[in-house]
Amino acid sequence: MTTYLSAPRAIIGDGKTVLTPAWIGIQGKLITYVSVQKPADATDDNTTALEGVTLTPGLMNIHDHISRKSLRFSVNGQTFGERANKLMSRDLSYLMLHSYINMKRYLLEEGITYVRDQGLTGYTAIELRGAIDEGLVDGPYLSACGMSICITGGHCYRQSMEADGPDNVRRAVRIQVSKGADVIKLMGSGGLEHFPQEDPTVPQFTVEELRAAVEAAHDAGRDTAIHAYSTEGILRALRAGVDHIEHGTMMTEECIELMVKNGSALNPTMTGIRGAAAAGPNIKYWDMLKERIFSRQENGMRMAKKAGILIGAGTDTAGTLADEIAMIGDTLGESPVEALSHALGVNALIARRPDMGVLEAGRLANLAAFEGDLTQSLDGLSRVRHTWKDGSLCRR
Repeated sequence: MTTYLSAPRAIIGDGKTVLTPAWIGIQGKLITYVSVQKPADATDDNTTALEGVTLTPGLMNIHDHISRKSLRFSVNGQTFGERANKLMSRDLSYLMLHSYINMKRYLLEEGITYVRDQGLTGYTAIELRGAIDEGLVDGPYLSACGMSICITGGHCYRQSMEADGPDNVRRAVRIQVSKGADVIKLMGSGGLEHFPQEDPTVPQFTVEELRAAVEAAHDAGRDTAIHAYSTEGILRALRAGVDHIEHGTMMTEECIELMVKNGSALNPTMTGIRGAAAAGPNIKYWDMLKERIFSRQENGMRMAKKAGILIGAGTDTAGTLADEIAMIGDTLGESPVEALSHALGVNALIARRPDMGVLEAGRLANLAAFEGDLTQSLDGLSRVRHTWKDGSLCRR
């Protein structure tokens, strides 16, 4: 039996189309009807009328670390890295509890129905994905990388699999695939988690090592994503054929040209980077980082948009998706409808999920209802009224 949702408006997710009013038909797990016209078989009994909301597809977060989301709340006197080390030293069973609570909150409080977890907690995300798929616990669709792969002593080495040389890197990729990884995550440069002790401009992995990782991943049908701040780290990744550049804070025209040639995507995680930098005593470096990293990232994003590169919306540990969407929109000079597409249709393309991200017949009935008119302001993204996953209303 088909049921219907009616709302004053719906944002389709393609960056341009708005329905006013909106009628969405759902049968089982799938969307069967999308129109401004009331369907002939819609009645009071099979229709849920939603007042004062904007309907969208369920939001998609292309880069997160779900067990660590408590780190987005600043604690006076402690840097982000210090708090991360303390949390990540806990047993994986404790971190699994963090992950489960955060997954429920995504559904109920943020309207998120898909998350790509990029590691740092063993194989907890893979195990949680299995529990969600089996119906043991509630949560969004979850894509997991398993453990990220880094050089010896590289970025986040305490929570990653260390590997040096093409053969060892290839083996590390195959181990992640055997554990059930959906995507392979590599650490290609320093970062800000332990800044200033860690230098984000330093590249990590050689082109030969990265090429071995890409070949092994692609042989297994997996995409590759790489943490890359530095220009050299980005260039090495692109020369090796890495699919997704995460952060990309020091992009150049040469980087853009290679991304276009390769069809690579950019996932900037603007809020996550800035949230980590602003935590605790490290706020004293803010002005320096703004000049050396944040401003360069924003310029690179504008170049990427002009070149037609896909720009995804992901939060990393320290951000929220609502803030990320708004910050991307502000940086790129986009309307609310355009900005939302980065967490909808664009992320669906990056994630290779043609069954998500757009309100269209035949796609999964993953939807969210936000208070207010999101076509005029993104403020309502912080006020989720309802979320549906696979056609079922997620209960608070």
